[in-house]
Amino acid sequence: MSIKKKSVFTIHLGCSKNQVDAECILSELLASGFTISEESASAHYIIINTCGFIEPAKEESIDIVLSQIKEKKKSQKIIVTGCLSERYKTELPKEMPGVDYWLGTYKPGELLHLLGFSENHICETVPTNRINFGSFAHHAYLKIAEGCNRRCAFCAIPNIRGKQASRSIEELVLEAQNLESQGVQELTLVAQDTTYFGREKGKKGGTLQSLLEALLKNTTIPWIRTLYWYPDFIDDALLDLIAKEPRLCKYIDMPIQHASDRQLKLMARHYSQKTLYSLLNKIKEKIPDVSLRTTVLVGFPGETHEDFEELMTLIQTIPFNHLGGFIFSPEEDTPAEKITAERVNESEARLRLDSITEYQEDLCLERNEGLIGKTIRIIIDEVAEESEFHFYGRTEGSALDTDDIVKVIEGDAQVGHFYNAQVVDATPHELICKIL
Repeated sequence: MSIKKKSVFTIHLGCSKNQVDAECILSELLASGFTISEESASAHYIIINTCGFIEPAKEESIDIVLSQIKEKKKSQKIIVTGCLSERYKTELPKEMPGVDYWLGTYKPGELLHLLGFSENHICETVPTNRINFGSFAHHAYLKIAEGCNRRCAFCAIPNIRGKQASRSIEELVLEAQNLESQGVQELTLVAQDTTYFGREKGKKGGTLQSLLEALLKNTTIPWIRTLYWYPDFIDDALLDLIAKEPRLCKYIDMPIQHASDRQLKLMARHYSQKTLYSLLNKIKEKIPDVSLRTTVLVGFPGETHEDFEELMTLIQTIPFNHLGGFIFSPEEDTPAEKITAERVNESEARLRLDSITEYQEDLCLERNEGLIGKTIRIIIDEVAEESEFHFYGRTEGSALDTDDIVKVIEGDAQVGHFYNAQVVDATPHELICKIL
């Protein structure tokens, strides 16, 4: 098939795992002779990588698809991929005939096959030579597994992406080495549940610990971070490894969702309040300088005031460095849709979330103000456009796109490099620094 001068423009929506899928698609197309277009108007193919996790994300995806259909030229083809098209693979083509090709979640070689490439041209595995198209050249995500074996009552991901399928450690090491050769200084491991990595394969699949050890041995990337831990399978050996290895970020992202045993059971989260307290205390004991991030869900069916107070007590007893909160919204085809427990009034759920947010804001401000005058290690992410600041960056305790940032008000630096900086001012989610 001749694809001379064929160009592609990509619109990516959704999470970091979906971003990796988009990068894999682009890497396949580039290897097959396509070029990247900076504007949709000049592209032959427009790929919209959608999100279908919750209602606002679905609405955003649909709006963007409709807008691209409206602006589409006769010579252009629109390709829709991702979670939304996977979740509604029957309904959407009927509603949006202006889309030329519908694909679901990323499967190696599927798009090339759809576009008519011969079988001997198509690779059936995830490209380990993936090109990093992330926001910053010095940072990349590494998706270590697809799908999820958890069946949390509120979550549609297993319906969309299926059961967990972990990649091989050998394949992931090759991909990490390729990303390092592109200049990546920070590698963030992602999956729906990173702590379950390899376990669905038994002994031959490895574990998160063995994967981290392989990445440490076979790359020299300075910062390696993991997201989305589940309280199961967090053992002493994994924590000890993170504690002793300076290249493993002292950062743990573990969404607890709740702390009430009643709510945890209704949510189908297979751990107890006692387990949470024990595990969180163990983490802080083994990694004293750890930055903890979590996510909580309020307003789930049946949540009482007493349940909420148990959640608040845990948050106040074991402080988190970063905390995100959400109000429950029922998703179709999830177990929560069938729960008969009384629904929490939306205004009451909002008040509960506001209480958590206000407490966390005060806590973060107090913590950050305590750093004023101290020296911290930072990575520079980008040049600041405002004249007041020179650069934006982060500490080891903050993940890209989700956590606090550092604003450099004085000193010279290079993007993607590490520096010592002195904190001169602070807000709840910003540290104002000068390069030393």
